[in-house]
Amino acid sequence: MLVLVLAWLAGCETRPVAATAPAAPEPTRAEKVRTALKAMSFVEEPDGWHLSLPAPLVFEFDSDTVASHARDNLLRIARELRELGIDRTLVRGHTDNVGTRDYNLGLSKRRADAVAKVLTEGGFPADRVEATGLGYSVPLADNATAEGRARNRRVVIIVQIG
Repeated sequence: MLVLVLAWLAGCETRPVAATAPAAPEPTRAEKVRTALKAMSFVEEPDGWHLSLPAPLVFEFDSDTVASHARDNLLRIARELRELGIDRTLVRGHTDNVGTRDYNLGLSKRRADAVAKVLTEGGFPADRVEATGLGYSVPLADNATAEGRARNRRVVIIVQIG
């Protein structure tokens, strides 16, 4: 009988459960947004996340009409920014220094407005988009060279996350 009791007790003994690794912590909203912005080619700058769109890829020469091939990409960006819950989008138009200051300010503003319009058509709320033309006041490169002027002709989408 003692053998039966010992056998029964042996069957009831608790065995150690294999330890499982703790689950990785869920990424925060800010981490998810940063990852998504990086995937869309945004670059983190001190004042927010910037997506620089070279003007020749978005506009024909001296035009403020978004090219059809760029439009689809901007619509996708608008949808993704809306889905990420981005609060505000700043659109900044830039030019090179060829032409008058007033002409370049006007062209950069029209281009910023055109990009902002496509973003709103893509579902990003219009009241959360601010478009500004800066003309040639914020160059990235030297306007004395053709390469520098080409780099300076751009539209930048800026988002800020908390």
